[in-house]
Amino acid sequence: MKSFGKFIRGKGFSSLFTLFSLLSVFYVSNRMGRFLESVFHHDFRFIVFSLLAILMGYMLFYIKSKKEIKTTRNLYEICSVILCFLLYLVVFLWGYDLLDLLFHINQDSYYIVPIVLSIILTFYGFIHAKRLEIKEYHISLNHFEKEEKVVLLSDIHVGTFVDLQQLIKIVEKVNSLQADMILIAGDMFDVEAFAYCDKIAIAKVLQKLKPEGNVYAVLGNHDPNASTEEIKQFYKDAKIQLLIDQEVELDNLILIGRDDMMTNPKRKSLQEIEKDSVSVKPRIVIDHNPSGIAEAVAMKSDLILCGHTHKGQFFPANIFTKMAYGRQGYYGYYKDGQTQSIVSSGAGYFQMPMRIGSNSEIVAIDVK
Repeated sequence: MKSFGKFIRGKGFSSLFTLFSLLSVFYVSNRMGRFLESVFHHDFRFIVFSLLAILMGYMLFYIKSKKEIKTTRNLYEICSVILCFLLYLVVFLWGYDLLDLLFHINQDSYYIVPIVLSIILTFYGFIHAKRLEIKEYHISLNHFEKEEKVVLLSDIHVGTFVDLQQLIKIVEKVNSLQADMILIAGDMFDVEAFAYCDKIAIAKVLQKLKPEGNVYAVLGNHDPNASTEEIKQFYKDAKIQLLIDQEVELDNLILIGRDDMMTNPKRKSLQEIEKDSVSVKPRIVIDHNPSGIAEAVAMKSDLILCGHTHKGQFFPANIFTKMAYGRQGYYGYYKDGQTQSIVSSGAGYFQMPMRIGSNSEIVAIDVK
């Protein structure tokens, strides 16, 4: 299973998914063409294929486009919703074709059923993604002297889909929890968004996180890398302490913030970070990628907090994400030896503004 998970996280799976997408264009064009022909008595397959090819082409073009232009990002959002609709349309069309094979329905006009179901599911996923849920955990740590509420945020992905208004909503929701400490487990920004976002406005919103002076963050794979001075200045402006392979001793615990393993494969090991520490206070590690949980377990850290996986964000991606990261690294609470871990599905979303089978969440942890 580990080797299969590595394959899913690698380029081989991406190539396979691209091939699947291209084949799906032909498949959907054929089935949608048959449905439209049953209604309008005209062959629309070439027209449908051309429209889908243009859509796929734009999605690829967007990767190299000027993302700082808001119109470009808005158009990408529309295209990504349509692409999600097509994904579910393929699934429902398969289901219909299977029923047709078994029961000989043989009515092209019935393809309207998969179309309607796909529209409903896509609409639900789009609306659901913008809802913020509070996920609560209650854990105990050795040598923890007083009870505290720790809020974990991850994967906000400000930029393409998560705008300033959604960020304000997240901050207000966090503040309503009256936390003693706020920890941000990476991916504050969406892909390349740091280059074009209004960083001053974003920093001003983040300054409102309470309690002031007790907010800590690490970087994720979509944030600028740790050598970028601009990202360090951004967190200073936001009054958030950025931890890059560092530990901080607080009244009640030792907090360790790790650099992202994908942007910095040569990051310090936990052993290097902790080599001078002699305190018996519990150690809490913030590491964006849950692949770092194994090292925390080996070092007998008390608690590790992660993000990155989005809990797959939407079906069927959640199936492959669970295969890639395993039960412990996929989502939620897990205990391995003396090390407890929590992986959040994230407060935002990326690639597609959709959530089906997962929530946009803020994690509230009562620690005692």
